[in-house]
Amino acid sequence: MSKDRGSKLTTDGVDKRSIRVKDIDRVFQTVRHFPSKILDVGSGNGAIINHYRERGYDVIGLEVSESSVSTASARFPQTKFLHYDGLHFPFEDSSYDTVLLNDVLEHISYEDIEQVLTEIKRVLKPNGVVYISVMNRWQLIEPHLLIPMLTWLPKFAWYSVAKKLRNREYIRYWPYTRGRLNSLLKRHQFSFTDLTRIYVQHKFLGVNPIGSRMTSRIFRLLKKLHLMTITYYFALKVSILVYVGHKI
Repeated sequence: MSKDRGSKLTTDGVDKRSIRVKDIDRVFQTVRHFPSKILDVGSGNGAIINHYRERGYDVIGLEVSESSVSTASARFPQTKFLHYDGLHFPFEDSSYDTVLLNDVLEHISYEDIEQVLTEIKRVLKPNGVVYISVMNRWQLIEPHLLIPMLTWLPKFAWYSVAKKLRNREYIRYWPYTRGRLNSLLKRHQFSFTDLTRIYVQHKFLGVNPIGSRMTSRIFRLLKKLHLMTITYYFALKVSILVYVGHKI
């Protein structure tokens, strides 16, 4: 998940999650999608889907962590959260017009995501939309352990480097390249649009603050050097990936 800064961020991440809603809204506006019934897969602390409930949408959060379901339910008692096995959705076909996969794909194995996408397509209504934001393998700062360019290394080196620098395991993360994400969506017969530029634009405009301190410092330096145009196009290559998939 991105390590966004912002004014008066709470330690549980509720405020910084609400910032991401602005990115999602802009994405939906761009593709002229008007949600009605929203499923948030991997709803975590529940902040995003609760935000949409407060705006009058019919929503539900789906989460593989029982403790997260309990915590989110206690925090937002008017929003419904369900625990599931990570593979099979407890809903009928064509139940939702919108599915959110916000910073979730990198926590699902490349094998399991095939079943998850099958389920997403099943529960989406005709012409339904899945919103995807996912860790880019080419991000400058790995967003979970904050190790610079960790996933730029060959995959076999990730674990040992993470163990040496952070004394933590790095075995349950599956970042994406555009090519891998494109192939995944094509296999499941989604039409799709790469809208990473919206996330990058929000970063540049300050709507969604620049992430880690190191990244912020690099950004400020490049701005002083009047290299923002080059920086923008570079940012598109190393940003979190943001896509919209349409059920055909």
